[in-house]
Amino acid sequence: MDTPPVWPYLPTLGRLALALALGLLIGIERERRRKEAGLRTFTFASLLGAVGGMLGDSYALLALGLIGVLLVLLNIETIRTGEGAEVTTSAALLVTGYMGVLAGQGHAFTPTAVGVAVAALLAWKEPLAGFSQALTDAELRSAILLAILAFIVYPILPQGAVDPWRLIEPRAAWVTVLLIAALGFVNYILLRLYGARGILLGTFLGGLVNSTVTVADLAERARGSGALFLGLAFRGVAVATGAMFLRNAVLLALISPRAAAAAAGPLVLMMAAAFLLVLGPVLLAGSRAGWLCFGLVALAFAWREAGTWRRFALGAGVGVRFR
Repeated sequence: MDTPPVWPYLPTLGRLALALALGLLIGIERERRRKEAGLRTFTFASLLGAVGGMLGDSYALLALGLIGVLLVLLNIETIRTGEGAEVTTSAALLVTGYMGVLAGQGHAFTPTAVGVAVAALLAWKEPLAGFSQALTDAELRSAILLAILAFIVYPILPQGAVDPWRLIEPRAAWVTVLLIAALGFVNYILLRLYGARGILLGTFLGGLVNSTVTVADLAERARGSGALFLGLAFRGVAVATGAMFLRNAVLLALISPRAAAAAAGPLVLMMAAAFLLVLGPVLLAGSRAGWLCFGLVALAFAWREAGTWRRFALGAGVGVRFR
């Protein structure tokens, strides 16, 4: 069966439309900030790059050269009028020309991703500047150290076991180190941004990944903190435990739906007990008797349900590892 003929100009129009859309996206942001190079300038630069990319490499280089001449003239004009050099706008215009070249050569994902990233960086100037200025030297060094641990040390570690007994796996052990470091860093950022709500969100996400690491991180931070952090750490441990129950319930449902149905009752009750530990201090605030009753009931319930679940897991023989 013969395939219907494709209109020969459709690929060309698609490339030009992508370049036009990307130029408009970045140009609108510059136009809103009343820059010398605005909506039309960025669109023309993107289209010029697209035409050069479609005609060949030599024309693409020529298009980028013309954009460079435009940048020189733009900065001369802004300096002459006393506004200073448009460094950020010049860089964005040059990147827009490159995106146009890629779109003209038939690429779609790369120029689109770069265009969206450039528009986001330009639009979020104030939040990004405020965030960077609020960082302390210690926080910046901690972020750099985390990047070194994750992107320099981890890739050079050997894969698999390195001893004759196949017990020591450097990469697997380093993943735990990364989890602890990343969890502490994320919790700190969330605490700075959202206060106590950030800690609870971080511990919930950490509990979904590794509740043992999350609880250990909270305990380490609580050891050197004041009394105000102890209550927050207590609630964080309860949230991480509840997240662990939720994660294990999902894993159990995926591995053995029948076992998950049989364990639904204990799992739901354990999750309810964990999150009740979070809400209990709020609901019973100011009542010493209520605090005492709440603590006794929570401990008894947790002990009873933990024993029930251990017996169930042992009897069912389900290979789900609980941490």
